[in-house]
Amino acid sequence: MEEEVVRRRRWLTQDEFLDLLGATNLIPGPNSTELAIHIGHRQAGWPGLLVAGASFILPAVLIVLAFAWAYVRYGSLPQVAGVLYGVKPVIIVIVLQAFLPARIEALKKAGLHFRNEMESGPGGKQIQLEDPDGNPIELFEPAAR
Repeated sequence: MEEEVVRRRRWLTQDEFLDLLGATNLIPGPNSTELAIHIGHRQAGWPGLLVAGASFILPAVLIVLAFAWAYVRYGSLPQVAGVLYGVKPVIIVIVLQAFLPARIEALKKAGLHFRNEMESGPGGKQIQLEDPDGNPIELFEPAAR
């Protein structure tokens, strides 16, 4: 969403996007839906809110219904179990691709500079930052279990 709204269409600045993202994290509910609806309202008022909400929610509803039907119909077949098992890593990669660039931008906005990120064995990642005075800060991000 950030790529589309900030870089491609230039509807929001990076700071405005991060502010909206932070605000939606404070509100209970699905953050991406809230963010899309707020951007729609900001662009076109109440009609934009309704169109953004419907455009964001309805495709997901239809896709989930199709997957639910297929799971009920074919989920007990052994051939399908492998496919369902392979979906998990794909979902993890999609979430990480969406999250990591925003995390680095938020750190920059806080005055921290991203220096390096490296694997620290199977235990997780070592993230190196730098504060505004140039002092190094090292963080450890445990591996997901």
